[in-house]
Amino acid sequence: ISRSGAPAKERTDSSRAGKTPIPSLGEALGQIPTGIGSDLSEGYKANPFYFDPSLRDHVKLTVTPSNTGCGEGGKQLIKPFYINSAKGDAKTFQWCDDGTCHLSLEMGGDTLHNDVGFLKLRGCPLHEGYTVPYLRVMKVLLASYDKLHIGWGACSEAETSCEVGPDVSMSPGECKTLTHPSKPSMKYDVCYDGPGVY
Repeated sequence: ISRSGAPAKERTDSSRAGKTPIPSLGEALGQIPTGIGSDLSEGYKANPFYFDPSLRDHVKLTVTPSNTGCGEGGKQLIKPFYINSAKGDAKTFQWCDDGTCHLSLEMGGDTLHNDVGFLKLRGCPLHEGYTVPYLRVMKVLLASYDKLHIGWGACSEAETSCEVGPDVSMSPGECKTLTHPSKPSMKYDVCYDGPGVY
């Protein structure tokens, strides 16, 4: 109360002492280090639960063909190869030099033509010309916990003598042998290495 009897005016502190100034948006953005985007990205990828979504479009499979009677383990007198016959592009053809085809297959349902075949002597091991049996992976789908579902068929003479096998489910790290439904001598050891590309 002032001596005049009038109420005293409150004093306001116009100084900035003890207060953090609020930066403008431009000032705030200017304080962000230029490399933070890559830092955050790398930190995010280091998270064990992170998986690059672009890699979930493919799965990694190895396929090792064999034919009973064609050398030791049915693998000596055959020459495996891979081709994506749906694309009709010879550039997708590759020999599998170590006897095993390492494949990164695109996801898709019932319309794929991923062929893992092999040249073999007709009447193997007798030389009566060549045949080209193959496994065709026609469906590649992923379910929960990266479980793989594949639909497949097998042909013993190029596009003839083809039969569809039962759909197969596999977990990462699992291997299964797919056998031609009516030609048990023709087998394909398929191993699923998980989502992604090699």
